[in-house]
Amino acid sequence: MSSDASAAALSPITNGTVVNLVSREADASNGHHPSLSEVCADLHNRVQRFLAARSDEKYKSSTQEQTRIALQVIQRALRDYSFEELSFSYNGGKDCLVLLVLYLAVLHTHFQQMKSVPTTIPSVYVKSPDPFPQVTDFVETSSKQYHLDLVGIATNPGTSPTLSKARSHADPPNTDNQPEKVTFRDAFEIYLKSHPQVKAIFVGTRRTDPHGGKLTHFDRTDHNWPDFMRIHPVIDWKLSEIWCFLRAEELGAVSGKGLDYCSIYDEGYTSLGGIGDTARNPRLRYIDEQGREQYHPAYMMVEDEEERRGRE
Repeated sequence: MSSDASAAALSPITNGTVVNLVSREADASNGHHPSLSEVCADLHNRVQRFLAARSDEKYKSSTQEQTRIALQVIQRALRDYSFEELSFSYNGGKDCLVLLVLYLAVLHTHFQQMKSVPTTIPSVYVKSPDPFPQVTDFVETSSKQYHLDLVGIATNPGTSPTLSKARSHADPPNTDNQPEKVTFRDAFEIYLKSHPQVKAIFVGTRRTDPHGGKLTHFDRTDHNWPDFMRIHPVIDWKLSEIWCFLRAEELGAVSGKGLDYCSIYDEGYTSLGGIGDTARNPRLRYIDEQGREQYHPAYMMVEDEEERRGRE
């Protein structure tokens, strides 16, 4: 099979356009691209290693407990719904990345009970109209790495949300019948109309996010939203626990290194939106020895109430 044909098997869609992706962590020396089942097995082992690790580090014990709770929520979701009825909301952010790793870890054992193993993960990317290039790059590379069949729909894109094919998700085609506005709600409606089998969607919302205060692990949509079950396995995670998990050396592919996350977090951004409504968090600002303005990386912030400073 040609490389183009292989890539087409992993064809996420963004703003109605198909994007071909290939695994980021492929072994370049022998051309081996880990399959979804191999990725799930690897992440399962890493998560188990993290849970078995000594919890004498700050935040580690609470993070391990939150991990166990999240795993139980995901396991329940896979009992309540078939794999085909589930989808995953992914935007490359830190919270949904934690959730994705945990979901794939659980899928390792779930797949062992299935007669045939899927090759991709159904997922949706509700895209800002002006995403940071670093976020766009990370969404592409991580969706390849984790085998996401990513359907991306831009909010307020200025182009028709009608699904069509193109070669690049960074450069979608111009289309006629441009809508005046595509809201977050509209994007999910578009997705569900084209994927009617989906009954529930994993979402990386946390308690401190807007409208997250009263959510539980399972909440059906309301207020005129398209009908689906929202699943929130990391709803009660603190900011400190998110970063403890992502940076845990037991979870890294390389010894002593944590999971790969979007590089923009190391530039002082703590909560990601679009370019027009997101700035570096002022609480991370400092002046270096040469008198230049600099920003600490996002993982140095642990106060949940300060996380969204820099967001309009």
